[in-house]
Amino acid sequence: MSEQTQPQTTPNASTFVVKPPFHSDSPGDCIIQTADGTQFVVYRVILSLASSVWNDMFSLPQSSEAPSEEHPVIPVDEDPETMETLLTMLYPMQPPRIESYDLAIKLVQACDKYFINSSRLSTFLHDILRSTHALENDPLGVYALAWRLQMEEEVKIASRYTHRLDLYDQRVVEELMRRTGGLNAVMALWEMRRRREAAVDGIARLMELGQEAFVCPSHQNSYGKVPASNIVTEYLGARLSVTEVLKEPYPVCKSLQQFFGRTMSPDSYNCVNCKQSVDRKVRDIITSTNEALEKFPQTIEG
Repeated sequence: MSEQTQPQTTPNASTFVVKPPFHSDSPGDCIIQTADGTQFVVYRVILSLASSVWNDMFSLPQSSEAPSEEHPVIPVDEDPETMETLLTMLYPMQPPRIESYDLAIKLVQACDKYFINSSRLSTFLHDILRSTHALENDPLGVYALAWRLQMEEEVKIASRYTHRLDLYDQRVVEELMRRTGGLNAVMALWEMRRRREAAVDGIARLMELGQEAFVCPSHQNSYGKVPASNIVTEYLGARLSVTEVLKEPYPVCKSLQQFFGRTMSPDSYNCVNCKQSVDRKVRDIITSTNEALEKFPQTIEG
């Protein structure tokens, strides 16, 4: 962006349609011109009140080459959609509809550039920061943006989608610190990871080990004593499967195979009681697991 306003110039061909109150017939005393030549007619006083950068710019002596009857032109680097949304946000008019996560990011960047208080963006970004598409494709970005705008509920929702991020990767940490302006957002995720690691064994132990735990009393002794090493291996396998499922933002136990990586179907004896015992035990484990998941730490603490 130029540090001084420039005389009005002939804009480049632009396909963007400027709507009131920023179109060419609108009242105003200066023009914002985007990189593609799109022009927005605006009032300097509104821009000055919203941005110290624009206020300082308008305080500079104007070029004597500019005809007095022409509006000064301020060239900017933003695209027309971003600038129109930003101006709509600043003007006393119907709030803008922000339906694109990419646009939300550009608006935050523009607010930083022009020293505009970005907290006012929180009013317009609730829906976009809760969209599944944005959360799944850029969980770190959504988390950082919500943290930056102090949107507590959106931060918690976004933290659900960060479980697959490598928080020991220095690049991830540095990027998160850059976007949020400090270490607190990273510390909140680390604390959530600590609580999750401490609680994962409580979930994994809900899977009863050994085939004999599932059959009817008449056949429980038929399996003999299971070596301790087998039990340990079985538990570690179940824990690994549980840990992976818990990386989902909203984990659910649908079956023992899906959640614990185990299948229970003891039919060696063709025993009706064994089948009923297995079905009952499986249902109980699934129920108790889903109840435990409701208390499992899936979000940062408020």
